[in-house]
Amino acid sequence: MTTTQIIMNNELFLDIRKTATVKINLNNRIDYANSYILNLLEYKLTEFVTQPPRIICHEDMPDIIHDIIGGFIMDYREGIAVLKHKTKNNDFFWAFTHYSPLYKPDGSFESFITRRKPLPAKKLSGNLEDMKYQITKLYKILKEIEQHTGIKQAQKYLEGFLEYKGYNDLEAYYMSFFNFDKKELEEYFSIDEKTPEEKIRKYTNIIELF
Repeated sequence: MTTTQIIMNNELFLDIRKTATVKINLNNRIDYANSYILNLLEYKLTEFVTQPPRIICHEDMPDIIHDIIGGFIMDYREGIAVLKHKTKNNDFFWAFTHYSPLYKPDGSFESFITRRKPLPAKKLSGNLEDMKYQITKLYKILKEIEQHTGIKQAQKYLEGFLEYKGYNDLEAYYMSFFNFDKKELEEYFSIDEKTPEEKIRKYTNIIELF
């Protein structure tokens, strides 16, 4: 008779008034992380900086998603993603994530900045748990394909999935879950400690505090 040990991990929630910020260089290594995300992840700065960004990726995340995001970095592209992260102690959280290149005053590339906020409940086109379920279902399929036939086949499946659903790319799929215009998207990622509560409540019903 065998005994299976079930480990229950806690789901954490990002604080909407804070931004979990990480800077990544073209070698796909972390150059900087703010204190908020370090505390959330339970990492020390010295053990986090210089690591690849995948150090915080949850096991549910398929490699093909990371490769696509890595392509944003190499192509100096701006992008949006919905990602599942894990802490050092294996708790987890979902993040609405914005990626964009940063440039020096002379116009040369400095780093790639990633900013994470909680999933904005009031800007969802549907139910929050349903969105998590749909994305988790896709990630699970991609993960299983990677494990059995490799990442190239997972990429082909994802391309077929997006085409069947009518999306030009992965970012369009993510954004289909939200009702954002460009101005609102910029405003959401600029929310901080000084933002009036009435403005915050345009995007969420509850201010989650970590």
